[in-house]
Amino acid sequence: MNDVMVSIRMPKALVAELKELAQSHHFLDLSEEVRSIVRQKWLRHAAPELFELKKLREEIEKEIKRKSVKKLQQQVANELEKIKTQLKQEGFVND
Repeated sequence: MNDVMVSIRMPKALVAELKELAQSHHFLDLSEEVRSIVRQKWLRHAAPELFELKKLREEIEKEIKRKSVKKLQQQVANELEKIKTQLKQEGFVND
């Protein structure tokens, strides 16, 4: 694969925003973020059906993770409540 360097001009505010996105996406530099955005936009136009399927899969994964975290948090809260009740019964905690 031959790499080609492309120079682009953009406002400083947009560069700052892209740098923040690059950091939040754990990219090493701004060029990786720009490539990622270009790749997404290209896929959206080159294969719209594939893009929609990928987007749907990502949304489903995100929702599953969110529900798993919520379920785990509820289990932890329940266990903590059991410990609190047990400590009260044993006289270690006064409410």
